[in-house]
Amino acid sequence: MMMRIKNLFLVFIIMILYTCKSAIKKIEMIDSRANLPSIMSQNTFKNDNETFNEAEFLENIKNELLIKKTCLVDYSLKPIVDKINFKNFNDTILLADLNIKSPTGGIPLVYTYNVKENDVIFYNIINESGNKLISFQISEGSFPRFIKDNLSRKDRINSSFIVTSDNTLTVQISNDNPLKNLGFFKSKLRFQLKKLSNVSVKSEIYNDTTWVTKKIIETDFDTIYNVEANNKFKLSSSLNINTPSKLSVPVFIKKGNDSLISWAYWIGLNSKDTLSFDDSKTNPLALLASNELNNSRLDSKISQQLYSNNNDIEINFENYTIDRRSLNFKDNFSVYLVDNDFSLDLEKKAQISLLNRSTLNDFDIQLAIASISLSPVKIEVEKEVGEIKKYIKLTLVGN
Repeated sequence: MMMRIKNLFLVFIIMILYTCKSAIKKIEMIDSRANLPSIMSQNTFKNDNETFNEAEFLENIKNELLIKKTCLVDYSLKPIVDKINFKNFNDTILLADLNIKSPTGGIPLVYTYNVKENDVIFYNIINESGNKLISFQISEGSFPRFIKDNLSRKDRINSSFIVTSDNTLTVQISNDNPLKNLGFFKSKLRFQLKKLSNVSVKSEIYNDTTWVTKKIIETDFDTIYNVEANNKFKLSSSLNINTPSKLSVPVFIKKGNDSLISWAYWIGLNSKDTLSFDDSKTNPLALLASNELNNSRLDSKISQQLYSNNNDIEINFENYTIDRRSLNFKDNFSVYLVDNDFSLDLEKKAQISLLNRSTLNDFDIQLAIASISLSPVKIEVEKEVGEIKKYIKLTLVGN
């Protein structure tokens, strides 16, 4: 017998739990329908067949406006949103529901409210004390719509009027009396003010920027270092008639290199002054040019490697371009920065002339010419990109 009672009790408990679970589920579904989205979109209102339910959408928009007074709608839904209207729809708004005591010190209580033309104003006034109120007044702008003097306990006023134009509604409560100003014989009032308004919908275009991470193609530039020439010459003494004591060498940079940003030359004037140009990027002349382009401080070691002096050799340099010479230069080396389109069309940038004025000594000369250019490269990078999303902002007006 006891076992049977226990089994029945267990079945009873299971049934209760199942029923509670179903009720909770139902409540959650109801609550979820009440939580209207801040931004309405087509996907929000689809039925089981994945078709857009226009009627449900319009009804939810209206509910959203009545509750929150404003909402955002995806711009793609503008043709549907244009169908929203509140024609012949009135909304009752509670402007005031006050339990107050009459003022003292001769200073009135003043309350103001914005109203629209054709709003219907309902007011209800009750003096809940045994003391009279000196004056109660409701004005539309500067024009009084209701005045009641000596409001006594037996006076219970419940009336209405229609607003004639867009204006400010002013409620003034005054109790100016020598004794009442001192705080004696206060009145206790219950005051309620409502308005009934015709409502309409105002729409405006609203742009919102959303930041998203996107892969985009950008143009970067690789720096290309070129050794345009690296030649060695013998410059004979001025008395040697078999070999020349004067030499003229043109400075040529390959034509058509539209990305050229710098060119440079270096002259070694003695047999001991030689440099290796096997590496086009790390040789001293390329390092000097890179330093000048970046406007950075020149390493003294580089300057020492490049410097070569010979008092017996006269150097004459003719520049055919309008390129700017960098600040770090000597008679035997210099860097020029290309900042104009004119130089790009010139293949021959300059002419270097060397003259050996010594009557006894021959000299081994090394002349190197280098250039730096930029080569565009397309690369894929991830960046935060601002996307402008277009919405329609709906606002319920007239209330």
